Amino acid sequence: MSGFSQVQQILDTAVGGPTAVVGGPHGAFWRGKTRDQFVVLQVVGLPIVTLGDSAGSNMVKALRGQAPFGQDIGTPGATFPRMPADLDPVPDDQIAIIAAWIDAGCPDQVASIGAIEATVEGAPPGSAFVIVPGNATPIPARLSLRTTDGSAGDVTIRAKPSSAAALQITPASVHITGTAVEVEVTATTPSTAPNDTTIEVVQGTTVLASIELTAVARPVVRFRGRFQCRLPTDPDAFDDPWGHNSSFGVYAVQGPDPAHPDEPPLDRIVRFTDPVALRPFCAPIGVVVTGVEAQTGGTTHLYTAGDPLIGQPVRLGPDCKFDGRNRAFAPDGYEPISDFHLEIGSGFAGASAPAVARATPNDPPGSTAPYANGITLLDEDPVGGKPADFGIQAATWAENAWNVLAVKLARLVGQQPADGAPTRIRDRRLQAHSSQQPGHGLNAMATPLVMMERYTGLIDQDLTIAAGATGILAYLAALPAIHVELDFLGFDTDCQTGYVTGTLGAAPVPGAAEFAAKPRHLVRRVPLDEQ
Repeated sequence: MSGFSQVQQILDTAVGGPTAVVGGPHGAFWRGKTRDQFVVLQVVGLPIVTLGDSAGSNMVKALRGQAPFGQDIGTPGATFPRMPADLDPVPDDQIAIIAAWIDAGCPDQVASIGAIEATVEGAPPGSAFVIVPGNATPIPARLSLRTTDGSAGDVTIRAKPSSAAALQITPASVHITGTAVEVEVTATTPSTAPNDTTIEVVQGTTVLASIELTAVARPVVRFRGRFQCRLPTDPDAFDDPWGHNSSFGVYAVQGPDPAHPDEPPLDRIVRFTDPVALRPFCAPIGVVVTGVEAQTGGTTHLYTAGDPLIGQPVRLGPDCKFDGRNRAFAPDGYEPISDFHLEIGSGFAGASAPAVARATPNDPPGSTAPYANGITLLDEDPVGGKPADFGIQAATWAENAWNVLAVKLARLVGQQPADGAPTRIRDRRLQAHSSQQPGHGLNAMATPLVMMERYTGLIDQDLTIAAGATGILAYLAALPAIHVELDFLGFDTDCQTGYVTGTLGAAPVPGAAEFAAKPRHLVRRVPLDEQ
């Protein structure tokens, strides 16, 4: 609630400041007056205010341009211009403060609270979420409040009566100042639609701020980026010591090829960070948490702010490998990721059980390690995302494949490396792109760029989550096991890099739609570990 001094400040600001000259016929009628002198004033024969009735008060009418004011803006029946005459109109929110002051009886001095900044875990109103726990352990979110003008006062925080989700707010009353104060908000039931729940900050009967949010159940961590996997290319065996039939014919997995020691030996390690021997004209790798996903009202929404895990780097353990072993360990397209270990920032780490052999595609995975469930064409079944989801300017993955090859080939042709190893590597890369040998050349390189493998498993070993975890980490810490899903797609066999997107969350519930196996279209019986 405002006091008389704040009303005087608003009027002074409207005319250019407290020393600005105000012409007749009324002049700066608000200056040098007490509250009691002001409320009985008349200007040009009209009372300034009507106590308790802002709509009927001439000062409000004058500022809004309502009859008898507003002649200059075409208000019917107006005989005076809108005030302040010949100056910019007073903003609506400032007029509302004056109107509220009049409706309250024109109090002289009341502790005034100015504009309030409100965020939930750093997310602004309309982009915020709170997590409904999967068990009895609450997962409070931190509502941060502060005034932006340094004003102070006591406020009450409450859920708006029409809110869909049930909230618990502690403490319900706080003293707010220019320094942020935090309140815990815990959801006990989920939303039915995005932003269907509102927190109100009130003083008396006045709502000073509103924060729309969504209470989400069964959230998942979404991460995305580019990966590297330096592996022998089809049709060489996964463990061929030197390589014989690949496009280059010089790959080694057991040490540098004595005849071609230009590049370090292949290791088949899947990397999300810290690439090894990344070749020129190949995009960098790196995977980060892009947000928290949740279904609300039957639609999946991605929240890109509101949790400290968002933006953190995602890393794999030092021995993660696509592990088909030329069908000796698992069928093409159904191989596991062996020695699976995943870390996020410094707050999360966990692993899966060791991978075991899988004889046929009809055999279920033999452990909780992530296993692939077939190879799919992305343009026919874009479950891993469209090119635009990765910031790629292409309508289809097929278009992207040829764009990638054309641009890279042009850069390789124009490259002028120094003598020695860089020249030999460039020449071998050009040879690989132009090869006419069956299973090689541009067509072979384009094929993996339009394909995807989805891996699903559980993180149920060596789980470490930072003490005092909040938000999504607190949710994950309460799960008996963490479901992991990873889509590897757009693999460039020349660069030996591709795209990856994945989630961490609760295991699917048997019988639920998300538990059903997603259909795969097996288009080429060549898994990632042999491309």
